[in-house]
Amino acid sequence: MDFIDAVKGRRSIRHFLNDPVHEEDIKQIIQIGMLAPSAGNKQDWRVKAILNPDLKKKMRDIIQSKTLFLAKHAGEENAEVFSQKRNMTLFADAPLVLVISSRSYRSKIDEILKICGYSEAEIDYLRMRPDLQTIGGLIQTILLAAYNLNYGSCWMVAPNIARHELEQLLNITLPWSIAAIIAIGRYEKKVGTKKIRDLSEVLEIIL
Repeated sequence: MDFIDAVKGRRSIRHFLNDPVHEEDIKQIIQIGMLAPSAGNKQDWRVKAILNPDLKKKMRDIIQSKTLFLAKHAGEENAEVFSQKRNMTLFADAPLVLVISSRSYRSKIDEILKICGYSEAEIDYLRMRPDLQTIGGLIQTILLAAYNLNYGSCWMVAPNIARHELEQLLNITLPWSIAAIIAIGRYEKKVGTKKIRDLSEVLEIIL
């Protein structure tokens, strides 16, 4: 598939067919994803590829339990935020769930900033979290690799409201932590046109 066609054609898919995602396809998708740039070329990423339906159900149940807890304590005016719980758990209906984990990245520059008296929060602000930028590169490349093999995908961070509980379930321990979840599977090829901002709102060319 042509690269431009892949970028233009990829969409966030939220309803999947029951067709399986084959192990060789999983390996190919992740192998391509690993070609993404990373801070210091540390490649600080880990991926759990979950096909087990029972485990996906346990993940869904954990998130639903957390949303009920939050809704109860959020106050009536905020409870409706959690009314569309499927948006946080739609991955459970996908044939493949990728759980992406990252760890904190610190370079020599970060160490110097700390010596100079900057707090961790200030360093994160100045450096704009290279670790999360790294994960963004990995995930976007995974999404395009999946689309190239005719799979749909959905990049999800809403499930992170139950990050600690999910990490316990999946045996993800420090220094690693869950950054995102990706739902992947075959889908009905009926997707709308993606609306993007006018280029003039985004681009400034400085001569």
